[in-house]
Formats: sequence, structure tokens, C-alpha cells
Amino acid sequence: MAHFLILLTSVSIFRFLRVAIAASGNCDVAPLSLPWSNVTVSTDGVAVTRGIELGVGTPNQIFSLRPSTTINNTRLSNVIDCGSEANTSCIGGKGGVYDSSKSSTFSVSIKDRWNGSAADTETATGSYLYFNDFIDFRSNGSILGFPLVEDSDFVSGTEAGLPLGKNSSFLAAVTESNLAPSKAWGLWAGDRSLSPADGALTIGGYDPARVAGDFTTFPLGIWTLQQPCPLQVTVSSIMYNQPNGSTELLTSGNMVACIEPFQDHLTFTPDVVQKFANVTGYNSSYGGLTYPTAQAPDGSLTITLENNYTTVVPNSELVALKRGSDGLGRYAITNSSIVETEIVYNAQSDPTTVQPVLGGIYLTFNYLVVDYESGQFQLAPAVPANQPTSSQAMKAICTQIQTPTSTSSPIPKNTSRKTGAIVGGTLGGVAGLAILAMLIFLFHRRRQRQRQHPPIEGSTIAPSESTAQWTTAPSNRTAQWTASVQSPTLSEKEAPLWPSELPLV
Repeated sequence: MAHFLILLTSVSIFRFLRVAIAASGNCDVAPLSLPWSNVTVSTDGVAVTRGIELGVGTPNQIFSLRPSTTINNTRLSNVIDCGSEANTSCIGGKGGVYDSSKSSTFSVSIKDRWNGSAADTETATGSYLYFNDFIDFRSNGSILGFPLVEDSDFVSGTEAGLPLGKNSSFLAAVTESNLAPSKAWGLWAGDRSLSPADGALTIGGYDPARVAGDFTTFPLGIWTLQQPCPLQVTVSSIMYNQPNGSTELLTSGNMVACIEPFQDHLTFTPDVVQKFANVTGYNSSYGGLTYPTAQAPDGSLTITLENNYTTVVPNSELVALKRGSDGLGRYAITNSSIVETEIVYNAQSDPTTVQPVLGGIYLTFNYLVVDYESGQFQLAPAVPANQPTSSQAMKAICTQIQTPTSTSSPIPKNTSRKTGAIVGGTLGGVAGLAILAMLIFLFHRRRQRQRQHPPIEGSTIAPSESTAQWTTAPSNRTAQWTASVQSPTLSEKEAPLWPSELPLV
């Protein structure tokens, strides 16, 4: 009996400690800052891709992943997609490739028992491998058992991506492992001009030193577009400003667009692009929105949202020498006699197939903060890349979790209710004694079995597969994740599907 009471006491203490930890919250954890920069992703040290650096596997295989709000699981390209590790150009274009045979911590899983997000869907032509492995943020922390997907689709193509969707398993992993205080995140995309600057993704907070003005709040909700778009905005004006005057490009009414960092460029409706082509003297024989350097457009672009939030893209960022992946997989100037704009050329496309997107270039001039739990995101003017920033610490976005407390109810005056309460209490006491007797019986029977079959020295009992458990080591911010499958929200279940991934145009 004494042993049983001790067991009950220990369980109560354990439950209390867990509640106390939850009540203190993750607000004691500093935001996780991940640079958006050039990363070498090939083993020969040649291929360089701009993105968020992750080390995957043991030993690390290096990846450079672009953030995406339209996916919820971390996607990697298979080394087979590039033929071999010698195809440097292909590896650079994909941001790295994964070879499971080279990782001692690789563990394949069936989809139904995998601990990633169930919100993402598969294409009919794709090939998907669900697995877990070790991921490393270098000095910023690491996670063992992190959910990953190998995504191969030779028909529609694939792109690796870092998931920042509403049901992101990446955000869940870093917060539940105490590597970040919350799932909210801040992002500055950096600058991809000829004078580039690194950006940064901050999980659980944002960088106030990069914010140049007040934040404007936008609601998150069920998108009205045909594709998933958690960061949906309404554009009311697109003005092209030249030295001799300005031209309104958006003349057919408001345009609904997605803010999406996975894509670099700006995608407008075909009529807007055609107007821009007309104003700038575009010659379609050059392909894309490209021009000879002597005929380069000289204007800037002003994008105004429905609430009058305005962003100016200067000419130095709107127009640049033609760049792309060179033969070594590096992002570089590929033709110094031609300039290109940051606008996708789609003037001949069917308008019903075009999804307007404000891509990475838009987030060069705006700082983005997203908090799915509060149902909102915010934009603020960003400090320009060519200006120094103040030395401020990252600011956490975290709400203290309160422990619920019990409150006493007034005693009812109705005597019949008193009688019922007495009877109910008596019956409850009898039932409690019965349960207590059963637990004592089971406890003694278990002790007898243990005496008959003592455990083998050094053996351990594996945790139940239906539970979620983190094992953390605060000294080096390392965590092990065995969380259960996350279900998509109702809005994501009902939403139409995104066609594979946004192309890097």
C-alpha cells in the first residue's frame, strides 16, 4: 500500500511539473535566427545556392532551401534527380541533393506513421519518400528525428523548400524542441542586386534593427484564390514611374496577389505585363522581359495595397544584367549585354492560369512578420540593404501560457440538490475505493511478475508510438522529436491544391 501511494504521488508530481513547464512557456527561449545567404551545396565546393542553410543527416549533407508558405513539410531533392554528385549545375539549381545511403541516422517511414504534417498533398506524377533524419542549424541548434520528404517529379518538376505554411512541421519541430519561443516568424529576404546583402528568417520573433517604420496588420483567413495563399493581399495600384511621368499599369480593377518568398520575381496579371511592355518599348524577339542594355527601362515601380500600404521598387532593383545559374550551378551574370526586369513575362498567358505573386524582391523592401495563431501577418518598411542597421537584439513573439486554476462555486440552497450531492458523493466514494483496490491488485501482480522475470541489464522500454516526446539538451540546443502526425486545418483540407511548387523564375 505504501508503495502504491508513493507511485500515485510521483505521478502527480510529474503531471504538476509538466504543467509548470508549460505555464512558464517557451518565452524564456531566444528566437532562432537563420541567415538567408549564399550556401555551398556540392561536395566539390563549387555549387552555390542562396537560401536557408540546413545540414541533414550524419554526417551532414548541406542544403540551401528557400522559404515557402505554400508547403508544410521540408522537401529535399533526391541525388538521383541529378544523376550523380558530379552534376554540379543541377545540384546548385536544386539547392542540394540528398543521398540516404550516406546518412547513418536515416530512418524511412510509412506515411501514416510519419511525424510530419498531413496538410501537403501528392501529385499524380510525383514520387515521395517520407523519412526522418538529423538536421543541424550549426551553432543555432539541431534536431534528431526531424520529418523530411524526398520529392521527385520528372513530369512537373520539383523544387526543395523550407516549409512556412499554416501546418508547418518545421515550425512545430523547432518550437516543440525549445529551439524557438513560438511558431511566429519574421523574414527579410535580403538583396539580390549586383550589391547583394544577406537576409534572415527569425523563428519565434523578428529583427527590429531591420524595421524602418510602423507595422501594418493584415488578416489571415481562407484564401479566395485557386491556390493555397495564406498571405493574401489586394493590390489597388501598380504605377510605373519614369523621369518624364508615371503610368498606371493596373487599370482593370484590384488584383489579388500572394506574398510568397519562394519566388524571386513579381508575377502580375497578363494585362498589367502587357502595359509595362508597351510603356518600356519591349521587343518580344528577345524573350522574357529582357532588353538590350542600351534600351534598358529607366523607371521605378510603386505597388500600393488596398489599405494604402505602399512599396517602391527602385530602378536599380527592378532592372539588372541577366543572371541565372551558370555551368557550375552558381547564381551569376549569364549575359552582360542584356538586362532583365523582376517582372515575369506572361502577356500571352491565359489570365485564368496566372497567379499574381509578390515574391522575394517585394520582401527586399518590406519586413514580414507572420503569426498564424493570432490570425494575422504584418508588413513594415525594411531598412534598405545599403544602409547600416542598429545593433538591437532579436525581439521575441511569445504569449505566456497561463496555468488554469480551479474556482469554487457557491453552495446551492436547494435541499434536494444537497441530497443528490450527498448520494452522488457516497456512490463516488464507493467507486473510488473499488478503483483503488483494483489498482493495488494490479500493482502487486506486476511486482510479482517482475520478481519472476527481472529485466535484462541495460535494456530500455521504447516509448509508445502514439505519443509525442521531445528529449532536449539545453547545453547544445539539441532535440529529438517523435511527435505524432499533424492533421491539416479544415480550411486547408477544403482548399484547392497548389500545382507542385512555384517555379523559381
